[in-house]
Amino acid sequence: MAFELAPRQRAVIRALGAALFAHAGGPRPEQLDALVDGFERHLVPVSAVQRTLFLFAVDLVRWLPVLLFIAPRPFEDLDLERRLRLLERMDRSRFTVLLMPLVAFKSLLAMYFFEDEAELRAMGYPGDE
Repeated sequence: MAFELAPRQRAVIRALGAALFAHAGGPRPEQLDALVDGFERHLVPVSAVQRTLFLFAVDLVRWLPVLLFIAPRPFEDLDLERRLRLLERMDRSRFTVLLMPLVAFKSLLAMYFFEDEAELRAMGYPGDE
């Protein structure tokens, strides 16, 4: 693979996945690893412009706690509760620069996260019956 996420980017995507898909039983660490790997695989064939915009959005999410005066540290260093509050704030925002990264990440990460049937069962989804 010609492209690899930097460790800081992997940490942000992992923390974002943990917050977006939080439930009583997880998500499991291996599911978060698969989520990050899926995101990374997605960025391999896309154009340089798209990849740059996605990575810019990752860095924006990373530094939003500092930029919005929520916390003096990056997103991945926040506890789950603070990450959830920040994501809720992004979701309610009228500012496109805050809303669009969340919409993009929710859509893309959900494709990879919900492929795992074990994770779906852990969340209470019965699957095809």
